[in-house]
Amino acid sequence: MARFIRFQTKQGKTYAQLIDAIRVNGEKKNVYVESLGIVLDKERGVFRSKQRGVYSFTLDGGYADAPADVEVLHSDAKRESLILDFGDSFMLDRYLRDNTPYASLYDGILPNQRDTLLSLILFRLLTDKKAYMYAQMWHEGNYARILYPKARLQSQRISDFLIALGSEEVDRDFFSSYLGMLYPHKEGTGILIDSTGLHNAVGMSLTALSNHNGDVNREMRLIYVIDRITKMPLYMRYCPGNVLDISTLRTTVEELGQLGVKTEMVLADAGYYSKGNVDALYADKMAFVSRVGTNRKLYKDLVGKHAGSLRQAKYMVPFGNRVVYMRRLPVDLDGHAGYAYLGLDMDSYNLQEKKVSLEALDDKLPFKEIDDRMRRLGTFVIVSSEKMECREALPLYYTRVQIEQVFDIAKNNADLVPLRIHGEETLKGHLMLTFLSSILFQLLQQDMLLHTKKGDKINPEGSFLVLRNQKCKVYDKVVIPQEPTKKMNDVYKLLKIESPVSIPY
Repeated sequence: MARFIRFQTKQGKTYAQLIDAIRVNGEKKNVYVESLGIVLDKERGVFRSKQRGVYSFTLDGGYADAPADVEVLHSDAKRESLILDFGDSFMLDRYLRDNTPYASLYDGILPNQRDTLLSLILFRLLTDKKAYMYAQMWHEGNYARILYPKARLQSQRISDFLIALGSEEVDRDFFSSYLGMLYPHKEGTGILIDSTGLHNAVGMSLTALSNHNGDVNREMRLIYVIDRITKMPLYMRYCPGNVLDISTLRTTVEELGQLGVKTEMVLADAGYYSKGNVDALYADKMAFVSRVGTNRKLYKDLVGKHAGSLRQAKYMVPFGNRVVYMRRLPVDLDGHAGYAYLGLDMDSYNLQEKKVSLEALDDKLPFKEIDDRMRRLGTFVIVSSEKMECREALPLYYTRVQIEQVFDIAKNNADLVPLRIHGEETLKGHLMLTFLSSILFQLLQQDMLLHTKKGDKINPEGSFLVLRNQKCKVYDKVVIPQEPTKKMNDVYKLLKIESPVSIPY
């Protein structure tokens, strides 16, 4: 039995059929197998059918993906849409290329899938339909399809792309280049480190039962590191949900070292404080600042001994528009000479006082226990290897808020959770895509804060909504954006981007 493709031309279009040539009672007979659809490229065996879309078929190789150039040329979106959303994707692409040093870095992460990468970054930042299944639909109606015409956004293609993006080789190459750009002279830096739980029920090695501050979930943990001065995300890694923060600090700092980042100071939350970490930080001569958990003996001893005398004028420290009482005390940090900074935040105290006191009275607690509870309200303990004034220690510790803001960007603007990923390989790519999106969003947000005049309300999310309303008309060889409104021009002016009259493509 032989097999061949039969071509027929009808009404100016060439169609193809798959035929089996067989012999019946010694006579040759052609048997129809199936229609291959319209012929798009006879030499390369590319066809389009209602069932398969645009695809490739050869007698030797069978069915396969079509070459990207043919698929894009003959896509339904290419034929059908004449008016596209324009301003939001145009602005982000121009911002990346003209206002940041990272365009070539992003272009080179997966060169053969550059358009898919950049399309998905814009999709995650610009839309509230964050499930990957909507990416192709968004791409068809947005100027991103002109910017990135070779994007392959069908569900299976995205899964394959995420697997490639999440590979260890891509991870190391990207972070080595990125961190080399941030620290070209290998200078030391201070880092903020924290983790967040990513709840999911996917059956993979990273998913485990976690008890984090009494909150029990099936999750994995994602660790982010940011620069305490520039607020830029530096690094990410992930581990099973049942791995404690305490055990991840040294590994994270060591991996940064292998990538060329010299850590001189670590700012961490209470979950990272342990004797082993303190010993390691002192041994490596790394300064550190960390909050101490309320369950720690050091916290209980300091609060019990000094909290009652803390509300004195000599301990007042201004912080923003409020006053915090704070006192520095020399302490033993697991065998090392260090300092504790005992604080009382009156705003926090006042918020909790009524609720806690009423609950304690309702529960008929002993007066001594009520006094102990009230004494702890609003109190916190910061420990450090460094001796500094309280007015320096307080803002230094509260720079930790920066990493919470980066997590907020990742979760709310780059759609870190809830996870809709069905495998560890694609999960790693999803997390890398989120990290790349967070870098771009953080840069844009910082630029807007820096250049926005007091009283103006220009921010990334609002700008995306405003600019989405700027449409463009697509002609055979040129795109003509519609005239921007005043609000649109305000955004463009802030970022020093010009809205063009026409764009050849």
